[in-house]
Amino acid sequence: MIRTNLEKYENYGKVINITDGVCEAKVTLDLGPRVIYFARVGKKNMFFNDLQRKTNCEKPEMDAYYGKGRYWYLYGGYRLWLSPEALPETYYPDNDPVDYVIDGDKVTFIPKMQKENGLQFSYSLHFLGNGTVKIKNVIKNLSENTVRGAAWSLCVMNKNSFTYAYQNDADTGLLPNRTVVLWPYTKIDDHRLRITDRVIAVRQDPSSDRALKVGFNNTSGRIMTYLDGELFTQTYNTCHGICDYPDGGCSCEIYSCPDFTEAETISPLETLFPGAHMEFELEWHIEKAPVCINGIEDI
Repeated sequence: MIRTNLEKYENYGKVINITDGVCEAKVTLDLGPRVIYFARVGKKNMFFNDLQRKTNCEKPEMDAYYGKGRYWYLYGGYRLWLSPEALPETYYPDNDPVDYVIDGDKVTFIPKMQKENGLQFSYSLHFLGNGTVKIKNVIKNLSENTVRGAAWSLCVMNKNSFTYAYQNDADTGLLPNRTVVLWPYTKIDDHRLRITDRVIAVRQDPSSDRALKVGFNNTSGRIMTYLDGELFTQTYNTCHGICDYPDGGCSCEIYSCPDFTEAETISPLETLFPGAHMEFELEWHIEKAPVCINGIEDI
């Protein structure tokens, strides 16, 4: 059984602390929501915390769309978005209090509807034991318009982490089996990025001076992050070859900058008619790393 308590955490205001004795999560209640902290009990937080609110979207487009002074802030931790990315729609200023419901070993977080977008985002954390948590993301279309998009699940991983996923190794004969997508600001020879026949990997480097982003068809449905002897694995279902995915066919993306790395998972594209909703489930598992992963050679 989980144990919960309310507390103040850093400069995020009120959070709910949830633990099953193996792993521990803290979720913001005065903003977001963000799973701002996730770790095995007594170990280092796997997630980055942007205490200085350094990463934000304080832009004129936000003033015009949401109202003057209403801006989005990264905050860090885990968040839910809709893909493909668009400014200002994606960057909803989720700075209001969040409702939550406890049901056994599951806690569901329900923020206000995004009035300007006509959407409501929510997610639940269901503690399954042994370091595993099931995440259920729900996006509801409460507008009068039809919306097409994909649930976009983002984990902002801490500094000096190492994030990787396995390449598709299916033998497709004369047809291609791997999709690798690069953003305009990504340098192919960036020292943080490694693309081999087996994996795509990104090492977070606080001394770097630029961002990079890579996306791919992660048919294995797994993406892993190593940090200080801990291994955090995200697992989710994919349907490449049957479903359409955004960003050129990506079900997984890795973004990295001098402050953090984002390990991102994405659902297939869906058309949401008024009143409809989409769901995207994944599992987190955290454990002591079976090996010391210092680089690509250790995987």
